[in-house]
Amino acid sequence: MAQFESRSWRKRLYLLLGILLLCSTICWIGVRGDEEEHETDAVGQQEEEEYDDDDEDEEDNDDDDDDRETVADHMEELRRVVGLQFPMLEDTDDPSLAARKVSQHLASEGLHQRLETIFSKTKTAECRAKIAEHLSYFVNAIALEQNLPFSDLTFSNECGEPVYMWDDLPEDMHPGMIQNRTYQPPRNETEYLDDPADLKLCYGILTHDNPDATIRLIEALYEPGHVFVVHVDGKEEFESTQHALEAYAAKHEYVHILQHPNRVRVNWGGFSMVNATLQMLQYSLAVDDTTREPLEFHKFVHLSSSSYPLASNSEIRIQLASYPLDANFLNIVMQPIRPGHHAWHYFVECDDSLHRIYQLPALASSTSNADMFTSSQWFIISRDFAEYLATPEPGSFVHDYLTYIEHVVVADETFFGTVLRHTSFCHQHHNRNFLHLQFDRWESELPAGLRDERKCPMPNPDHCGRSPTIMTIDYADILELSGELFARKFDDTIDPHVKDIIDDWRIKRENQIQSGMRPNDFRPKSMDFEGHGVLIVAKETVNDETPLCLGLGPTGNAMRLTPCFHDYIVPSLSEEWETGAVIQEETPLHLRWQVSPCTSDGDLKRTPSGLINVTKGAYSTTGPRCMLKQIDGLRAGRCFDGQQLSLQPGGDIQVYPCVQQWFQFVSFGDGEHAPIGSLYSIIPSHIVQQIQNLGHAQSPYMCFGVRGRGSQDEMDWADETTQDDTASNKTEDAAILPLSNWKGEQLITTQCSNKDAVIEWVFVPYIVEETSKDGATEKTMTNIDGEEKSTIVNSSDEEKGEGSPVKDGNNNPTSNDNKSDDHNEL
Repeated sequence: MAQFESRSWRKRLYLLLGILLLCSTICWIGVRGDEEEHETDAVGQQEEEEYDDDDEDEEDNDDDDDDRETVADHMEELRRVVGLQFPMLEDTDDPSLAARKVSQHLASEGLHQRLETIFSKTKTAECRAKIAEHLSYFVNAIALEQNLPFSDLTFSNECGEPVYMWDDLPEDMHPGMIQNRTYQPPRNETEYLDDPADLKLCYGILTHDNPDATIRLIEALYEPGHVFVVHVDGKEEFESTQHALEAYAAKHEYVHILQHPNRVRVNWGGFSMVNATLQMLQYSLAVDDTTREPLEFHKFVHLSSSSYPLASNSEIRIQLASYPLDANFLNIVMQPIRPGHHAWHYFVECDDSLHRIYQLPALASSTSNADMFTSSQWFIISRDFAEYLATPEPGSFVHDYLTYIEHVVVADETFFGTVLRHTSFCHQHHNRNFLHLQFDRWESELPAGLRDERKCPMPNPDHCGRSPTIMTIDYADILELSGELFARKFDDTIDPHVKDIIDDWRIKRENQIQSGMRPNDFRPKSMDFEGHGVLIVAKETVNDETPLCLGLGPTGNAMRLTPCFHDYIVPSLSEEWETGAVIQEETPLHLRWQVSPCTSDGDLKRTPSGLINVTKGAYSTTGPRCMLKQIDGLRAGRCFDGQQLSLQPGGDIQVYPCVQQWFQFVSFGDGEHAPIGSLYSIIPSHIVQQIQNLGHAQSPYMCFGVRGRGSQDEMDWADETTQDDTASNKTEDAAILPLSNWKGEQLITTQCSNKDAVIEWVFVPYIVEETSKDGATEKTMTNIDGEEKSTIVNSSDEEKGEGSPVKDGNNNPTSNDNKSDDHNEL
């Protein structure tokens, strides 16, 4: 018996020591960050993730092995950070007394500190009781030898579609094939509306302040048959918004404002964001309300009051009606998220704040038959899917997942997409939500005193979320070309005029539709040589032995200065060849660019000398902006990308998949904002201000140039003590090295006042060869007036070895006597 009691005593002590480890670790979470942190706020973003199926070599990760924590290091860290000593047990033989002493020591040294930290953000006894209850789930789970919360869940999954990880795809697949999924089956396979005019939409709008913005949004979107359901944040400070919208709704029967108890106190990153949306869905469908009929609608469109339509109302109806009635438009990152166990946390929401409790087991198909997907909370869904979300039946995926997601931070960006991908509605998923949204700054990029601490709820204070970029007049051009139906985020207190510009577009487009045009007839503006592409030549090198052009290297995405022609072509070039046209077969790959689409405000014309003449627009002081898109080779379809401009000046430029955001648009030098002949990017004013807030000077105009040639080269902010070591060509002499010294070098963006580094360009259209039935070759080019002109070359001329001519400014062909098949890369 004595031996049994001794063992029982030891067993209870070991159990208490286990509780110690958990409680101390809970305390540890409050002070320790984890490098595995996975932050999901802003799917865009990952709408900003590029699904890059490049053929570049993967980075060598062998060095990672040296950084892995050994078992010994791990145990030493545990002892140092969370370990406690128990000298009070040395003279204690009574198990009950020993247990009491250990419990008191645990509570005073670890648990007390952790609770005190959590409670410091609370306001009410009810919230503190809720926190204590949820913390006890973890503490008592170990004390009672039970599973931790959510560690043994199994979910139903009715989707049945395969799930892929980007780094483990079949050989014949790439991420774009999965990410760009569509749902638009033939009309005889499912139900479509015959007439887009019959489409009825229910707009669910989340708002909290500025009722005028909500009213303007409603009035911009209203058409007979549409209805609007509005949720105003339930906090007391937004009662004036509630009253203003109620007064508006009283005069418009198609507007419905949620009342208590359906109003939710909404907090950034909290489940309350999801709950507010569910309340609108339940109201729309009259769930648990027998006093009225459900609203009539085909699609539920989820927006915020900071959204605004880019397309006219007819365009919206025509676009959505071109898909089946059961289509669900959600933007989902189709690769499941796999956060590490230190990076996923259990939260409790009360007193208008999120309170981190402990680590939360992440869902994975291997353990719970469910994966989590990052998705946008803004969507357009079918009535059937809306009913599924609004009426969660016991045993359904949504019913069980609601219990879990309630404790996940930024739940709105993992709820709707995850639910869709685990139900039969996944088969009607079109992976696009028709909303333009972009992000340009993490909260952690701000100095500590300027951060919104609500967006940094993790143990490591530098692991933060982010919010969308405010759309100002700086973004008007990008919005015009986005191809989306809606955009956010707008703030009338920051820029009240950008919506006026959008309204002008919408009215123009609506009038065009009413006159018989279809949305597909609206073609974006482009340069007049867009049909066949253009060679972009560094003006300084036109008469060099090796003229240099804007191109790519043989591998990779870097934009470089590369030779314009095969070696055998250069000796045959005529004088002023740059004023004419070139033939595709005589230029290497990755030199042919498409200058399209371009914005409509203002005008661009190629002059006889090959330069671009810029005419300003009504609201654009720099004239139209365009995208540069690669036409040939493995990187065909990719666009110029200067995303580093949002971080620092002087960044390398490259081509990446086109996303139609500000860092992929170029402007043309007009002599005022940038030198004539230059290409440059315009940095939005708020990003310029952010950079200046960090103590750095920043020009809003950044030109294409080379590193190490100008007198105003920027320093790398990552190491401001030294100039960039790659500037190997820089000279201290007054003489400027010829641009040919930068052959093959990657181009950068530099401030446009950095005169010697900025490159001036001329634009030379391409000729397309077509062989006629009689064997003659017809060479077609587009002139500066947008007219196609053709020249016939007899086949006998080709057989004489004269080859394909490069035309001079008078449209006269020149011979290519040195042509050799050894140089024909095509």
